Amino acid sequence: MLRVRPIILTSNFTQTVAQLVELGLSCLENDGDWAEFDSGNGKVGVFIEAPETEGIELAFEVRDAAIFVRRTLEDGTHAEETDTSAGPGARVTAPDGFTFELAASEDLSLPEPDADPFAPSSVTAIWRTPDLAAANKVLADIGAKHVQDYPGGGALFRAKNGGFVATAKGAVTGVELEIRHQGETLTFGAESES
Repeated sequence: MLRVRPIILTSNFTQTVAQLVELGLSCLENDGDWAEFDSGNGKVGVFIEAPETEGIELAFEVRDAAIFVRRTLEDGTHAEETDTSAGPGARVTAPDGFTFELAASEDLSLPEPDADPFAPSSVTAIWRTPDLAAANKVLADIGAKHVQDYPGGGALFRAKNGGFVATAKGAVTGVELEIRHQGETLTFGAESES
């Protein structure tokens, strides 16, 4: 099991939650500091943070962290079991030191069989990096399925249990987020939130 679940770190927690509700995503949890939404094809977490630490974190869900770590290590990418912001899980480290977490989850629901990044509802995390080949290998090693290549070396990957991750060229490593629902798109990251 692998599901995309990026985390929006924001000082505008209430406004961000309202935007996601307005977009039509299902709110699974909201305790005032942490909220989680489901698009039907990938999830999004929202965590309250100070303005100087705002941003987007690449994150996923997995069913069994121990099995995930073993398979990822066998495929050649560093992974370890650890506590995540959502409890037990795993952490992956890319060759350039970029890390992301994978929270353990018992939710095994699957997106619609014909789901694609341009479907009415989907979450796409965009991993910008100077080393596209390494990022593409990391995503393949964690079990994301290659969908298509982009000009310039980037690629699009699909997580079996929902959501997409795209790699794109960036001068520095960072993450952006696109959430599509019923023809509307919200974009977070890249120093602007719309």
